[in-house]
Formats: sequence, C-alpha cells, structure tokens
Amino acid sequence: WRTNRSNFHTSPDGMVTPGCINISPAWFQQGREVHGFSPEVSAALKGDAGRNITMSLQRSGIIVSAALRVMHPDLYWAGMETQVRLGKWAARYELDEMHYHLQRWTSVFNVVSIICNRWSPPHRDPKCRPAAFDIMTTAGRYHPVVMDFMNLGIKFLYNSGSMLASSCRLVRHYMNVEEGNRIVTAWYMRDSIHNFVGTPS
Repeated sequence: WRTNRSNFHTSPDGMVTPGCINISPAWFQQGREVHGFSPEVSAALKGDAGRNITMSLQRSGIIVSAALRVMHPDLYWAGMETQVRLGKWAARYELDEMHYHLQRWTSVFNVVSIICNRWSPPHRDPKCRPAAFDIMTTAGRYHPVVMDFMNLGIKFLYNSGSMLASSCRLVRHYMNVEEGNRIVTAWYMRDSIHNFVGTPS
C-alpha cells in the first residue's frame, strides 16, 4: 500500500508530485536484511543529486534529533553510536559514497521517508525497533486532518507544522488526506542497521 497509486491524490495546483521516496546513507535493500548482505546507500542518494539531498536534509535532521534527545535520550545515544560505527565501517572498507553521506547526515535516525499526498490506511511499521520512537513532521496546505493512534484511543490534530512521535511498530495509526498538498517526513531507525553494527538495544 505504501507505493500503490490508488493511495495518492494529485496536487490541485501541480506544485507537489505525489509519491514516496526513502532516503538513507546506509540501509539494507528490501529482502537483504539477513546474514551475508551489507548496507548500501539508498538509490535516492546515489550520484551528484544525492549529495544535494543530503545537504538539504541537514536542518530537519538536527531538529528531529534534538527532539528525540529530549523525548528518548537512550534511543538518541543508540542512534548516535550506530551512525559513528557505520562511519568507521564504511571508512574501513573504503565505501566512499556511503562515508561521504554519513559524514554529512545530521540525524540520529538512519532513514527518512518523504511522502507527498498519500492516504495512509491503518498500519504498523514492523521493521522499526519496538522500543523506538519514529518522528513524523508535516507541511503543506490542506484541510485539517487527524492522526489516529487507534490502539491507544488517542487522536491528534495533524496540521501543517506539526511533529508527532510514537512507537510506530507498536501503535496502529492512520490519517486521511484526500485534497490539498501535504508533505510528510517520517524519520525512523531500522533495527537491522543497529544489529549490523552491534549497537546495544
């Protein structure tokens, strides 16, 4: 459902391209989170355009990291340690492109998804750490929308400029936006990357 065209709506003014991209300086390709494979730079960051993307994410990476430092200090330090260990690993094996991005990646989260004009059905995120927080921010021009944390019985007004954090592996959540322009950045940590570098849980 995450990339199914039926879950995206067109931009009323053509200013936003509906879709979703995943950005990471080091993560496992789909189906390769098993022994014998190594992390890679995500497709969106490869080449010269990828360097511009990493630089453009620096400010938001610092903001969400600072928020996590307040909300969940242990997770913040685990994320920081994971990034440092990944950087040393990339340098040791002369993975220059990965090392470049890791040096300039300002977030303690190892992945960000940029999601434009998508309706999200009720779901959990099974590849995230159970005790981890994901941080979601939203921007754009759209009618008021509610983020529903279903199994907690909590609803939040999710207007432009909002930031929400939760354990998206444990909390079933959804939102419905069918018109306007909305861009969500979802920052999260992949458990497989922490395991790869041996960061304690």
